[in-house]
Amino acid sequence: MDSSILSPEISALSKVDLLDRASQFIFSTGLNDATSKLCRANMQYGLASFQLIQQKYGIDPKATFISSPDETISRNKFRWNSGLGYGGRLNWGNGNEKLIFLNTKPNCCGILVGGLEEIPDPYTLIKKIDIIKSKELYHNDILINWDYDISNHFINCFETKNLSNIELPPYVFLIHGSAPEFRDDENGIGLYIDKSKTLKELAIEEDTKLGKQYILLDSVAKEYLDFNKKAIKFSNKKREIIADNLFDYGYKTICNQSHQFLKDYNNMYMGSNCTDIDCNLIKSNIFPTTLRADISAYLFQGKKNLSETTLKNENFFERAEELELIELLTNACILPHGGGYSFNDIKDVLDILDYKDQRYFVTSLKTNISRLKIIRNVSELQFEYRGRDIILKTIQLDLGEIIARLNPLFSLKL
Repeated sequence: MDSSILSPEISALSKVDLLDRASQFIFSTGLNDATSKLCRANMQYGLASFQLIQQKYGIDPKATFISSPDETISRNKFRWNSGLGYGGRLNWGNGNEKLIFLNTKPNCCGILVGGLEEIPDPYTLIKKIDIIKSKELYHNDILINWDYDISNHFINCFETKNLSNIELPPYVFLIHGSAPEFRDDENGIGLYIDKSKTLKELAIEEDTKLGKQYILLDSVAKEYLDFNKKAIKFSNKKREIIADNLFDYGYKTICNQSHQFLKDYNNMYMGSNCTDIDCNLIKSNIFPTTLRADISAYLFQGKKNLSETTLKNENFFERAEELELIELLTNACILPHGGGYSFNDIKDVLDILDYKDQRYFVTSLKTNISRLKIIRNVSELQFEYRGRDIILKTIQLDLGEIIARLNPLFSLKL
């Protein structure tokens, strides 16, 4: 490995060398399909800009992305155009450096898994949902924004097939939602740099060779992190309130976990379960992994990962050792929360064309690899969700242990 990789002076490197350096800090456990390749191709731009900013503020320029098997693209245009992919853990410090990268856009999305003794009637649930949406529900004087009819948010019901000695109810439901109430500055500083005027005014704009990033430092970073924790608690409680109204005859909370959140000053989980049970934001060692609506979901017990055996099997160990990242990787604590988006017509990423701060990804097609598809906005592409390959890769990497298979009964997407 080039000795300049760990050189403290990286600002003098060319754009090509900065991207090459950043790619060394991507540890991919994805399926290596086209969407996974797009994620890595874009992520090198985000990491390179992070590393330049780290160096500017006297922090070791070693921003790192550790992907989970559902490594994929981000359909949020602002996040994607900032050089960020999805499905994994993004790290840029020891957790205590008061530097926050806002382009990651934490939204506190998560899933509540609840247990039921009887199969719920879909028509009854639809009527209850209509009642809920027609009245105003509040938590801590904040009006709850019903967001279960947008994006990939849903309410699903399953039959439980227990695969462990942990007692689970015969049926479960999953509620998937986030905290749009906290994205702008109506209820505080705001989570989204492109939605909150207050946050935009407080942020420092950093232009780098690889793109623009917005950051927070010191006391303002602390204010934002505190607000983020408040938003996580609100998002969790919101799912509970919805569940209380829908399943008012009684249910058992199995877990209620975030998978898109800022863990501390320097760690962002982007579409990945965090299995660090020592973190006070993680309330249970049970985590859901949902795939497509037509195939089973799964409940896992989390593990501390990645093991040294896994690092060696994935050919990560030598690189991680040279970059002094063994401790980070053996405490990655990642687990896929879903299947991730998949573009089934694309075979490979052949090149990236940079023009006026825009990236155009040159891809080949499966039907004819000599034909090219050149992509700028991935959010405009037709996609599918991946299937059981995600589960098989998770088991292969020993990221967690399956405790139940959840066979789908019905999905409410309103």
